[in-house]
Amino acid sequence: MVEIASFEVAHGHLPWPWIAVDPTRHRFAFVAGAGVVESRVLVDGSIAEGPRFTLPADLGLPTKPVDEGTDDGIRALAIDPSGHRIAVLAYLGGAPFVVSIDSAGQETRTSLESIAGGEYAAHAIVFDRTGGRLWISATSSKESALALVEAAGHAVVGVVRTAPFALPGQHELHVHAQDDAVLLLVSGGQDGTFARVAGWSDGPPEAVPTALDAGSTPAGFVGFSADGARVHLAEVFELRTHAWPGLEELSSVELAIDFESTYSGAVLGNRIFVDGHDSETGEYDSVMVFDRSAIRGAELKPPVPEGMWVGKLGSEMIVTVEAKGEPARGRVVLLPEWEN
Repeated sequence: MVEIASFEVAHGHLPWPWIAVDPTRHRFAFVAGAGVVESRVLVDGSIAEGPRFTLPADLGLPTKPVDEGTDDGIRALAIDPSGHRIAVLAYLGGAPFVVSIDSAGQETRTSLESIAGGEYAAHAIVFDRTGGRLWISATSSKESALALVEAAGHAVVGVVRTAPFALPGQHELHVHAQDDAVLLLVSGGQDGTFARVAGWSDGPPEAVPTALDAGSTPAGFVGFSADGARVHLAEVFELRTHAWPGLEELSSVELAIDFESTYSGAVLGNRIFVDGHDSETGEYDSVMVFDRSAIRGAELKPPVPEGMWVGKLGSEMIVTVEAKGEPARGRVVLLPEWEN
């Protein structure tokens, strides 16, 4: 394990994830302080500074947790693959908006109501793999909605409407590396994890029915397999693999004795990493690595990366951030081949 770079993240009551990684996994963005979003880019194995974005005065970090009521401020952040545009979901005057800002300071604002056609709560946003469009996850009391809009002007490409979730939960959008499609995972705590998959070809986006639409065991996203044919999810004591895009279960394997996952990890090439800690004490970080079978795995010898895993960067690195502190310490860590 080698630390490549570090940085400081201002997060306040911004819902997780505090750091946005672009769909190609070569750059990321984060709120660096009042009114400032900074970006970093992977160049020839090193981390360089990318464009810096100045946020309008009314786009600050929320001052209280989301579960304590609607509070104006940023809810989610995304950066496009070129690094020249960011997008945020934000509440302004109690209503959710999509705001795009380019590196020259040009800004576009659109209410979520005008995009989805009704009163919705805003949860997650991500650029597609070309950077030309934005996926937005929203919910109402009657349905969930995955909206696809043009990144520059927010023209609506289409809205995929499906059954509502049992609870608001934590929303994460994961763009597929080969398909024009997105995976939404909604964590409802002990009520389980729910999924939605949507994609498009020549027309508007359409829903893809999956085996996890109605929910399953609580789990977190580890990554897509290198060939894009599988999705790896970490449960508290198991690594479970599902087929893409229907999410039918393909295999499951128990994690090491006394190993409890943090519902996170990363897929780097043919290596599948699961982050965790000691299930008895919870006092130290631990990591398991599996081969491409997602069956054969072992716990790694220390040292291992500390903090919460945001996701992969390039083919050999991950981004992490400390669980505490304001600002919090973020790191880019190289995960070389281990000899156990």
